[in-house]
Amino acid sequence: MKRLADDPILKRQLLSRYLWPRMGLSCGPDASLTVDMARLSHRYEVVRGEHFELAGPYETGQAFVFEHALSHSYYHYADTGDEQGVCIYRPHELIFQHDSLHYREDRLASLQALEPGGLLAIPYPALWQLMDRHPTLQTAVETLTLQNKRQVNELGRFLGMPAEMRFQKFREMHRTLLHRIPHRVQALHINVSKRQFNRFLTKE
Repeated sequence: MKRLADDPILKRQLLSRYLWPRMGLSCGPDASLTVDMARLSHRYEVVRGEHFELAGPYETGQAFVFEHALSHSYYHYADTGDEQGVCIYRPHELIFQHDSLHYREDRLASLQALEPGGLLAIPYPALWQLMDRHPTLQTAVETLTLQNKRQVNELGRFLGMPAEMRFQKFREMHRTLLHRIPHRVQALHINVSKRQFNRFLTKE
């Protein structure tokens, strides 16, 4: 990631315009939560396909929010070399690995940008500070954590479906985004080979 020049006013505008509404928070650019988050976060620029966070210890974990770009998370299994998509992230979502943020466990997923763009990043220790200081943020992050846990449970059920059903369900869930998600990444999340994916695609 390329770190961009610090611009507190721009960061406050991005937070109040994009992130807070997405999290159900009503905080303007001059609200204390917005000012604190802008102070503790940093702006970066990524290119398409860049891994902006790899699996690793919780101590080096960060939470992210993209201004306009899509991104995704996936697992890499070192013993087999296999990979499995986990989640497609839309712009303005707070991206974090809940087991690491809340329970200080290792980060198991890697994060990759699907499009070039700017993002805000805040280290987990700074986010812990913010949540202690601002109960509304703590509540909003806990709500997101419950959503993330449901997504993980749904992923298990999704992977238990027949391959063609997974293909159809994924394509329906992300219908408006398909032109922005490479076929390789779609196949990774559907858990099919490129050949299988292309076969299903021709039948669509």
